[in-house]
Amino acid sequence: MRKKYLPLAAACFAVAMANNANAQTYVGVSAGISAPHNSNNTGTFTSDVPATTAAPAYPAIPAGTPLGWKTSFDVGYNFAAQIGHRFDNGFRIEGEFAFTRANVRRHSGVTVGGTNIDAVDASVLTRGPTVGSTVGQVVDSGIGSQRGIAGFVNAYYDFNHGGSFQPYVGGGIGVQETKFDYRPSNIDVGQAKDTNFAWQLMAGATYKLGPKFELFGQYNYRDGGKTRMALDLVPANLDAKSRQSLVSLGFRIPLGK
Repeated sequence: MRKKYLPLAAACFAVAMANNANAQTYVGVSAGISAPHNSNNTGTFTSDVPATTAAPAYPAIPAGTPLGWKTSFDVGYNFAAQIGHRFDNGFRIEGEFAFTRANVRRHSGVTVGGTNIDAVDASVLTRGPTVGSTVGQVVDSGIGSQRGIAGFVNAYYDFNHGGSFQPYVGGGIGVQETKFDYRPSNIDVGQAKDTNFAWQLMAGATYKLGPKFELFGQYNYRDGGKTRMALDLVPANLDAKSRQSLVSLGFRIPLGK
């Protein structure tokens, strides 16, 4: 991850610990599914693509022409580890390290200059002989992935914090390193990774089995920002978005009061 983002999470968590020396400390782990939202990838050509005169003949594509398509993903998985402090008034502060991964399901809706080219022969992009498959057929492939490694500082409020069953809500900020790998039909379209500010919203419930063990289930909506990708197939840059829904089950072990 980029070093300029790391002090944000470290400083927030250190302040929380220093201001609550008598809080209950806990550690936890969780795992579950990751359901990335569709990425409406947008970008532009970075240099001119010359016209072709031999069949099939295509016009030139000037630098700066918009390019885009939609990517959908299969359901993947997530893992996370947490360390936190619980306040007596129902609030919690937590540090979290998280990992997510999901495969690409398909790409669709390829546009150049605002015009959909899914029905055009794929040679419009390669500028070679007729391929015999349309752009839409070539990109309709589930090869590729999205991966995220993230660190967050989270704040929660536990309802019914004196009872065994405790619903809660929360939010967090941090950083996420996101990696995209697009290889439809085994064609190397582009790969990139970037580290950005990330945020998330959470809701869940804790069930205390005793003073030293508790189970929890949680939903996260997480936004990891945009990743800039320099494409290999054509001279263009593309911004891919990382937004996902996570559903997890886990346990916490309180370490003391």
